Amino acid sequence: MGSYTSKGTFEPQELGDLKHVFDELTSQSWFDPSEEARESFARYLFETFPAVTFDPVRHRSIIEASARMFYTRDGA
Repeated sequence: MGSYTSKGTFEPQELGDLKHVFDELTSQSWFDPSEEARESFARYLFETFPAVTFDPVRHRSIIEASARMFYTRDGA
């Protein structure tokens, strides 16, 4: 665990951390509940934070700001 030799492969803890942030933000009342928004947000997370680069403490506020900017439901 924690080995960075596997290029492009997420460790289970990394996937768990990404899923936790995804679940937390997509459950907010301001987040667009559409399937398209959820899929797009998931892609954003994987593309922006490839394996071994995601730090849930350091990146959480950046991710929420992006989610609020691009995935806020209409009228929220």
